[in-house]
Amino acid sequence: MKIVFVLTVHHPNDDRVWYQQADSLRKAGHDVFVLSATRFIFNLPNVHTFDCQNLSKKEIIRKHASILNKLRPEVIICDNPVSILAAKDYKKKSTKKSIRIYYDVTEFYPSKIHLYYNNILKNMLKYCVLYCISIYVGSLVDGFIFGEYYKAKRYKQLFFWKKSVNLSYFASLEYIKTFPINNIQKECSFFYAGYISEDYGFNNILKVVKRCAEIFPETNFKLNVISKTECKMQETGCKNLKIDILKFLPFPEFCASFGKSDIFFDLRKPDIENTHCLPIKLFYYMAAGRPMIYSNLKAIRREISEIEEFSFLVNPNKTDEIVEKIRLYLQDPILYEQHCKHARILAETKYNWGKIEKKFIDFIDNE
Repeated sequence: MKIVFVLTVHHPNDDRVWYQQADSLRKAGHDVFVLSATRFIFNLPNVHTFDCQNLSKKEIIRKHASILNKLRPEVIICDNPVSILAAKDYKKKSTKKSIRIYYDVTEFYPSKIHLYYNNILKNMLKYCVLYCISIYVGSLVDGFIFGEYYKAKRYKQLFFWKKSVNLSYFASLEYIKTFPINNIQKECSFFYAGYISEDYGFNNILKVVKRCAEIFPETNFKLNVISKTECKMQETGCKNLKIDILKFLPFPEFCASFGKSDIFFDLRKPDIENTHCLPIKLFYYMAAGRPMIYSNLKAIRREISEIEEFSFLVNPNKTDEIVEKIRLYLQDPILYEQHCKHARILAETKYNWGKIEKKFIDFIDNE
């Protein structure tokens, strides 16, 4: 069976698409292609890309549909309403009798990134329009793939009769090895991957690491940052703190290196949207056997009931309370080691791609 992933907001080498879903479908004997409307410089087999930066939504739909007409797939997996409209256009004109379209829901639509007007009324109007579009495209698809609970609720309630599968963001253990547990009393390495912005909590992270350097002068701290955001860091003013902005790495290299750090941060604002979003990298850090200090988000507590058995959920604005959590690790090596080991055990026994891979394959194979 020929299957095409049609991506409008994701790169073709997206972790979930290329290294999990597409890879599993290939191993199951399917002919898999990825079509993405993003600039992409790497040469991957069966990947078609174009740059949508200066294209209108209608032009993107036409471009996607044109390539789909050449590939002529039986199954199309979409990441966005624009992708679904293109798939529907192809299905309408195709001579093939059985074409299935699935919506892989991993983002809120509409999202706060769409509401950029200063005028509240304009934002309300745009939200209503985009919400209606999301309902319309939901009516077009044959089924849903849900990455997390809160983003699935709308579609499960409105299209309860359509087939669906819950497919969380669990990491693939084949890419993430077990890293040795370091003595963090002398040297402690923090890690953050994501956008360098206030909304994503990077300022909160800087406050925490600087405060740690001041309170624990006997420990050398390092903050490793991987981000697509271009940024020049100023001097920290602390002799025992170093901040490294690392270049963005291809996925296999990222998986092979990030576990060398000791404690992982994500201190994003717990606003109404963020608290209902499940951070994807959380499962990768768990698989590496490392504790995390994350904002206290509803989505995390709902997905991982054991989260506080190996990590801390915090108020991202309370710097001193976060530092106290780090103090527990620095002053109690046994607690730190227990959290590291427990994180890896949970990843191996419950939260890994291998546990849900068959469910995904069966969902695609069964009409």
